[in-house]
Amino acid sequence: MVWLNRQGGAGPLGTKYGSVSLDGAMWDIYQGDIGWKVYSFVRRTNTTSATLNLDDFTQALVRRKLLSNDKYVSGIESGTEVFHGSGRLDTTSYSVDIG
Repeated sequence: MVWLNRQGGAGPLGTKYGSVSLDGAMWDIYQGDIGWKVYSFVRRTNTTSATLNLDDFTQALVRRKLLSNDKYVSGIESGTEVFHGSGRLDTTSYSVDIG
C-alpha cells in the first residue's frame, strides 16, 4: 500500500520496519501480516497529488530482502480507509501507465 495522506489516527497494519526516500519524499515502511505479508509506505508529509513510479517502491522492498525480484504487481487501486465516522474521497484524475 502507498499512503499519500494520513490523518485522523488511521494507520497502516503492522510495525514500522524502516524508512526510504523515493520520488522526492520520505516514506516510512510498515510490515504487517494478515495471513500474507502486507507492506505499506506512508508518506511523512501529507499530499493530495502525486506522480509515482511503483517500481521504485517494489525495488525498495527487494533491496531490503522483503520481496523477491520475481514478484509482480497484479492490480492497482486507489481509495481511502475510513475507520471512524464517515469519509469522502473526491478523485479528479487517476491514471496508470504500464511500460
